[in-house]
Amino acid sequence: MYPGEFDNLFRKIANIFTLETMAKSLDVTGNFPKRSPQTPIWDVMDSALDCEYIDIGDGRYVSCRHFFKRPTRILFMVLLAELEARLFRIHERNGNDIAELNDKNMNELIKELVDSEFVKLQIEYPTRAEFKEDFKAISAFRNIVMHYNKKLEKTIDLNMLIKRKKQMTKMLAALQQISDKMTQKKKD
Repeated sequence: MYPGEFDNLFRKIANIFTLETMAKSLDVTGNFPKRSPQTPIWDVMDSALDCEYIDIGDGRYVSCRHFFKRPTRILFMVLLAELEARLFRIHERNGNDIAELNDKNMNELIKELVDSEFVKLQIEYPTRAEFKEDFKAISAFRNIVMHYNKKLEKTIDLNMLIKRKKQMTKMLAALQQISDKMTQKKKD
């Protein structure tokens, strides 16, 4: 899926998971930030670091701890699926046999890319080390999201969740840049 198409699809999915879908009527006291009930949780996550709740009116609140629940996990799964597709596409455009790619695990594909000269085709990361560091972090996070249902809720803090969101967005852009430049080189 091309980036514009993916961005539109992801936005449609993210818009399904609004604050209202996670809100509960609670009797809490305090001055909490107010947001529209229709605001997607994906859009609020970055600004929810310093609050316990988000007030959506009518006595309904969203616990910031709930950002680790199923909707956020689903959104990260969508990002991870696209990240894997772009990684796979890069290897395929490099002439690797599809059957061979299917037999490799994700860590092998990542290592091959990080060790290749293709990293130089992107501009998101100034150094190979930064590219590798983010990819390692994303890979470890992938294992938590995909395989440990409750670990996301129990052990990851909101700061880490936001950091992974930013890393994945940046990595998606870098992988697309690599893929686009590979395609351009074949045309030239």
